[in-house]
Amino acid sequence: MISINLATQKDLQSCARILMDNYNSSVLNEGWTIKTATKLCNFFYKMQPDLFFVAKDGDKVVGFTFSYIKPWAKGEVLMIEELSVDKRYRKQQIATNLLLNLVTIAKKNYKVVSVNGTTYIDKNGMPYSWYDKINFKKVDELFVIEIGASELIKNLKNNAKLKKH
Repeated sequence: MISINLATQKDLQSCARILMDNYNSSVLNEGWTIKTATKLCNFFYKMQPDLFFVAKDGDKVVGFTFSYIKPWAKGEVLMIEELSVDKRYRKQQIATNLLLNLVTIAKKNYKVVSVNGTTYIDKNGMPYSWYDKINFKKVDELFVIEIGASELIKNLKNNAKLKKH
């Protein structure tokens, strides 16, 4: 039987392994290592440990979610950073139960008025199709932007030089 619990420090390595395995086998293929994934898990565990939950099959971590609360114009927003389940445990309502637990606690303890997050679409339509199924809405006016730090510095310096002339 799968249980949902607050994460402990000793759960973070298992969460990192799930994160690394899932992202490295997705269309994102970001090149996670156990070291970088553990660093991310530790960061969010320290930031808001009361919103870091794990799903366990006995003592084995099989899924997790971590989030934080952000104040916004209309009230508190729950920012879902990660929600991930070990591939061998999918289609057992684990993600649903993790998210249900997380949002219930966040609403009770922080009075959240909305839930935000980012996701992607893999070749099988997941994970976006799962969020779509539970009526998350894609905000067309928002999108992820990204640039390498060195490239941005160079571009900003070039832009500043152009404006001086």
